[in-house]
Amino acid sequence: MRVRLLHQLLVPAAVGALLLTGCAGEPESKGPNTNVSFKPVPSATAPEPSKPGAGVIQWYQSGGRERLNALITSARIAHGSHEADKMIIDMGPLSTSLEDARGYAMIPDPKAHASWTKARKEIGAGLRRVMATSGLGVPSTEVDEMDGVPGDGWSWIADGIETLRDTDAQLRALGCVSTEDPWN
Repeated sequence: MRVRLLHQLLVPAAVGALLLTGCAGEPESKGPNTNVSFKPVPSATAPEPSKPGAGVIQWYQSGGRERLNALITSARIAHGSHEADKMIIDMGPLSTSLEDARGYAMIPDPKAHASWTKARKEIGAGLRRVMATSGLGVPSTEVDEMDGVPGDGWSWIADGIETLRDTDAQLRALGCVSTEDPWN
């Protein structure tokens, strides 16, 4: 009890003394410098990158390339397995690639961004449809409410793959060329 009381008295006193000594030698603060002039920037326009595609190349080199290539590869493998009439298709890699791509959703080029977003939506909708109609991981009430067959989901995944091809072409036109070709 005596130690606790001593601690409760000494700690606030020491902190207060430290604060007072820290402020004792400081000069009084000055007002803001008013000799600085600013040129207003119009709010309707965004600053332009130093060269065309500079922001896109940064996106691509900071992980966008890996996400794009992984999504292309996993979508092509899953869809190829479906077309080969395989009975068991592992959708895990496609789901993981799609989830990882969400972290790289914003491409700083409007056309490439729109294409990338569309591809992810098509593949995501196709994946959900395939999973829902197969009954795996989805409550049966949701399956009953969905019309169509698994083929609908697969066609959406195929559309997403074609949109990824467009995205890849747009990125290549902006200077983003991968060392590995996910289309081979």
